[in-house]
Amino acid sequence: MKMISSSAGLGALAVALSLAACGGGPEVVSSGTGNGGNQAPGPSAAQATAQKAYDGVPRTPVGFYADPPLNGVTGVVATSHLKNTDVALLSIGAPRFELCTNDMAQAINWSEARATLPSGYSDMVDMTSDARAFEMIRVPRSDLTSRIRHRVFKCSYLDRSGSDLAQDMGPAGVVAQKPIDSIGLRQLAEYLWQFTVFNNADHVVLSSDAATSATQIVSNIDMARLTRATVAGDCDRIEVLRWTHTLDVATGAMQRQLDVTQTIRARLVNGSVQLCN
Repeated sequence: MKMISSSAGLGALAVALSLAACGGGPEVVSSGTGNGGNQAPGPSAAQATAQKAYDGVPRTPVGFYADPPLNGVTGVVATSHLKNTDVALLSIGAPRFELCTNDMAQAINWSEARATLPSGYSDMVDMTSDARAFEMIRVPRSDLTSRIRHRVFKCSYLDRSGSDLAQDMGPAGVVAQKPIDSIGLRQLAEYLWQFTVFNNADHVVLSSDAATSATQIVSNIDMARLTRATVAGDCDRIEVLRWTHTLDVATGAMQRQLDVTQTIRARLVNGSVQLCN
C-alpha cells in the first residue's frame, strides 16, 4: 500500500518504546473518542457514526499519527514501504510483506531496484535514517516538483517477514526494539494503518487506543467503512471495524485481527442521515 499526500516526512514516527510497569491495572492510551467498547450504541450513536462515514473528513481523530510536511515540496509526495515484491518475482500465493534490513547499502540497493521498474525512473536526492527505518527520497524525472519516498524498516526495530499483507488476520511481525509500552504499539499500529486499504475514501477512524497487561499489549483502531448501495434509493451499509494488534511483551511477536463489531443501514437524505430498519 502506498501513502500519498501533498507533503510528508519520516522523522515523526515517534514510537517511544518503554516497558510499562506491572500492577495497578492496565495502562491505557488513546486518541479520539471510543465507541464504548463492544456495547451496542443507541440510535443517536449509530446516526453519529453514519454521519462521520458520510462526511469522510477528517479521516482520523485528533492525536492520530500523521507524517509532518516535507519542507519545500510543492508537488505530490508518494510514500511506500519497500516490499519483497518490489525486488523479486514471487510464486503465486507467496506472502507479501515489507522488507527490513540493518544495512544502509542494502536499503539503497532495494530502492534502486524499485526505481528502475517500467513506471519511470526517479533519481535519489537524499537519504535519512533513524532507529526505525531508512528513507530514500527520489525525484521522478517526469515531474520534478514531486517526491517519491522509499522506506525500509530496520530489522532491529520491526521484522515483518513472518506476515502477509494479503491477510487481515494472523502474524503481523516481530517488534525487536525494547522496551515496549502501549504508547509505542498504538503509534506503530496507527503508522501501519497509513499504508493499508483503510487509508482510502469511504473509511474513517473513529478511535484508537491501547492497553497493557502483564504479558501483552493490545491496540485497537475502530473504523467506519461505507459501502454505498448499487441501486438508487436503497440503503447504504456502514460497518464498524475493529483492527486489533496484540503484542507479546516477552517475545515482541505481533498478531493482528479484523472484526466487524456493528453494521448500520442508512441513507443520506438532503444532507441528513436517515437510519434504515
